[in-house]
Amino acid sequence: MASPISNLGPEILLKIFEWLSRGGNAALIPSVLCCRKWQPLVLSVLYSDVVLTEKSLAKFVEICTDHEIRSLTLQLDAIPINPYDPSEAQQTAESRLEALRRLCPRIQRMRPVALSISVNLPFPFSASQEISSILDHLPACCVSLEIDLRHGSSIPNFTADSQAHLHLCNSIRVTIPRLRHLRLRLPRICPAIFSAESPGQNAPCQVIRAPMLKTCIINLSLRPPGPYLSQGVWATPCSDDTTRTPYVGLLYRLPSALPPILPALKDFADLNSANLERLWVIDVESLDVTLEHSWAAWVRRDFISNNSFPIPTGDIGGFGHETWLARVPSPPSLDKTQDWLSTPEILETLVEGSTWIETNSGARLPIVMLREHQDTRKALTRMEFQKRQGFTCMLWMNEDETGENLFSEGPGELMQQWNINEITPSGWTRQAHTASDIVRAL
Repeated sequence: MASPISNLGPEILLKIFEWLSRGGNAALIPSVLCCRKWQPLVLSVLYSDVVLTEKSLAKFVEICTDHEIRSLTLQLDAIPINPYDPSEAQQTAESRLEALRRLCPRIQRMRPVALSISVNLPFPFSASQEISSILDHLPACCVSLEIDLRHGSSIPNFTADSQAHLHLCNSIRVTIPRLRHLRLRLPRICPAIFSAESPGQNAPCQVIRAPMLKTCIINLSLRPPGPYLSQGVWATPCSDDTTRTPYVGLLYRLPSALPPILPALKDFADLNSANLERLWVIDVESLDVTLEHSWAAWVRRDFISNNSFPIPTGDIGGFGHETWLARVPSPPSLDKTQDWLSTPEILETLVEGSTWIETNSGARLPIVMLREHQDTRKALTRMEFQKRQGFTCMLWMNEDETGENLFSEGPGELMQQWNINEITPSGWTRQAHTASDIVRAL
């Protein structure tokens, strides 16, 4: 007699396998060998959203099949460096770059709809040459692209091949006309991403058309805002001098990439306004250590509405990594704000309007591709945080005492420079030291 489960249709079985995958793929793997009816259904779930890390990338390029997938997420985290013997870090970086080169032809055969590439290599190593090759061979079906490149450290007294720092902007530009969702965080960026090639050397640049593009997020911050005087803080303009590349630990400030790309971004927004729903640049303002009540901030610059919104952020203390606060514009009425508390990484997702989300399996997807069970945002409101953690911060105490918001709020002009310093309302006073309480003026 046949088992009752054998009478289930493929649609119901597929829902069951998707439910099982919520706890990881380990529970699904035995099901591949169960029967011929189950195998293609289970494989469609296993190969739906593929996530490759530094631990799985090399093995994947050895054994991967040509199975078509929905999305591919490549997440290569920072490499630990022994300052007394950095040779192991150098070998690790070189092996990761070799694995990337071998992955390139396989991506074309897997035909992902969404591709997310996040690589954190020590400077002066760069994955731009390998990523450029991937983009040059990107299948036409890939309409969602995320590229997140950072240098979280550097290897002293080491010089990489200058050819490794390929100008990535040109390869990105070629993909934009067919994309629906784009998110970029690059150490160096220039107007070439949005400008069509000029017919002559002296001819003015023309921006490209992107008739399919719905969302475009350009994050210029390379680390969470804070009291950093040495700045691998923001992206800088492209140049032939590869030493002018921002990385964590750089001892001098490089110029921001925003002023050079500003005209091209404005023209790009105007040309594609009919279809663009979101074109945001996430800028960063460091804490001003010369002021007693200054906060660091992200600044969301909206090229559709020509407005900017300051988003103050900081660690309010306590135990754990989830005590960072960010005051984020609250849709649909963006003149109001909401305090959220979590890790800097999750808060940054909210700053970007949750345009791209990391799922419970580690896949990075545009929010429109998210399935119901995949959302992993775990930020807390002030009320939820205080109920769970049992403590408050001086900012909230002073706002409760005065009944006023102590931060400047948006919207402001597109390129407004925000003074993220706590306001002392009229009729009140406070001491000069940081985190002092506000009292009635005598």
